[in-house]
Amino acid sequence: MANESAWRRFIRAQSTYEAQIEYHHAVGEALQDFETSLLAQESSIWSIRADRNTRQSQEDRLDDNGLSALLAKNIDESPLFQFFFINRFLKKTNESIVPEDDYKLRISKQAFQLLVSHCQLSITFMFALSRFYLPNGRAFRCYGDTNNPQRWRQWYFLPVRVQVPCSDKQKSHATSTTGSNQMNPFHYLHLPDMEVDVRGSQIAIHISHDAQTEATTIICFNFMDGRWAKIVEEPQDRIAEALKDPRTPPDPMFVHFVWLTSIVRWYNHALHSVNEQLIAYEGMLQEEKMIDDSSVNTFYNVWSKALHAMAAHIQRYGTELDSLEDTSAELNTWFDTLQRPKSAFRSTIEQIRSQLKATNAFVKEQEKKTQNILALLFNRMQITNDRRMEAVLRATQQEAAYSRQIAERSQELAEEMKKDSVSMKTIAIMTLFFLPATSFAAVLAMPFFSSDDYLSKDTTIWVWIVLTVPTTAIAYTFYHFWRKHEVGRGPQKRSGS
Repeated sequence: MANESAWRRFIRAQSTYEAQIEYHHAVGEALQDFETSLLAQESSIWSIRADRNTRQSQEDRLDDNGLSALLAKNIDESPLFQFFFINRFLKKTNESIVPEDDYKLRISKQAFQLLVSHCQLSITFMFALSRFYLPNGRAFRCYGDTNNPQRWRQWYFLPVRVQVPCSDKQKSHATSTTGSNQMNPFHYLHLPDMEVDVRGSQIAIHISHDAQTEATTIICFNFMDGRWAKIVEEPQDRIAEALKDPRTPPDPMFVHFVWLTSIVRWYNHALHSVNEQLIAYEGMLQEEKMIDDSSVNTFYNVWSKALHAMAAHIQRYGTELDSLEDTSAELNTWFDTLQRPKSAFRSTIEQIRSQLKATNAFVKEQEKKTQNILALLFNRMQITNDRRMEAVLRATQQEAAYSRQIAERSQELAEEMKKDSVSMKTIAIMTLFFLPATSFAAVLAMPFFSSDDYLSKDTTIWVWIVLTVPTTAIAYTFYHFWRKHEVGRGPQKRSGS
């Protein structure tokens, strides 16, 4: 809280603080977060200083003491141009020793406050700088007091998309935090067939110009990843080259053209790779045999996710290019306000605006192409699902046919079993009819009875009849009642279970 209060006191002490525009408490909290997350312990600021008389430029890398000495020198010897480039740590070679805070801007809190106070940076710009990842506007203000009637400041943010070689292995894109969440257009976009990544960032520019002394101070905060040092340093290298060229007019407006032309070229390279990736997806989708049926679901899921991620990124590219077009359009208005020669600057800015318009139209074309490819993918998915449903229906029909055949076989088997049951029943009844008679005949034929004179006579057959007939009747009666009892028990067992 003490540090946050220090920031609030610092803000309120600045001459550029306007209470009707900014709230010092909110700005103080934002700058406290900015200090913690993005300001390094040591400064390494790239400076380009152009002498007023000779137009010779001097390049140097400044630490905190060097910055303080240079700012003091500029008070006594006002240069024609003074550039300050604040980047993240730039890894120029594989052997470079990377600090732990390589993701932070190479400027300390002390150097940042010194730069703000000396160059009178807008508090609104500082607040936007601390929230560079959020949508930010732009500003242009003229100051016409009696001491300095033609002094102006302007600042704006330039969105950037650059194409860089893929730095991760193929599998790591699914496991890394940003790689697994490429639906977020603020993360990078991986293009597998092109083997490149499209990475986004922001460049914040603050320009102050004194028309009386013709002194211009330009401060650039570049949030681009320092692993691609060549891309990060391109604008400052071009500015250094332009300052050495005698044909460059001594007017600060040329710096806008340097940054805008570099950014447009980066966008075109990135969009070209995005377009090639879309063509590759479309070509593979139009092939008849793309993938085995066993892994078709995984295939469609991966491609659907990739295409939706590309659609989200392309839509974001369009928004960023709209912002660049608005910035270039406002540059025209600023030129008119400053009464710049129309032939010298208007033709250049119109050329840049024309290129931005063409690039934006290319983005709109890619949006439609992405939607067409998604429609083609969904059509393929529908065709695959229809084929699978047809296969399921055919299998169901075959299963129904097999079920009918089994039912018919079961019916035939039941009829055969019924016939067997009737036959067995007939045999059992016939056995029941003959068993008592044969049993008594066998008993009476035993020597014990056959030796008896009375029983051995033919007239005693009535004994066999008397024994056989009642016994057979009793057996049939018992069978009848037993069968009736068992038949009645069947429904009771089923209802009980």
